[in-house]
Amino acid sequence: MDDSDDLPSSDSDMVVDRGETYNHAEHGQVEVTGIWKGVEQVDKARHTDEKDVFIVRYSAEINGEEVDELTDTLDEFLQSTE
Repeated sequence: MDDSDDLPSSDSDMVVDRGETYNHAEHGQVEVTGIWKGVEQVDKARHTDEKDVFIVRYSAEINGEEVDELTDTLDEFLQSTE
C-alpha cells in the first residue's frame, strides 16, 4: 500500500494532497484522508482489475453526519472536483 502525501494526475495538472479540502460536485466540501494504489477492488459495490489504479479516500458531511470512508478512483475524484 502506498500512502503518498500527494498524487499528481496523469489527465490533469491538479495535485491531490492528503489532508487538503476540495469542492466535490456531489458531496460539497470534502477532505482527502488517504491515497493508495495497486488494489483490485475499490469497495464491495465496485470492482476493478487494474493494478495501477490510484484510490482516493475522503470524508464529507452528508445529511448533517460526518462520513469518513468515501472512495473514488483518482480519475473519478478529479472529475468530481473540477
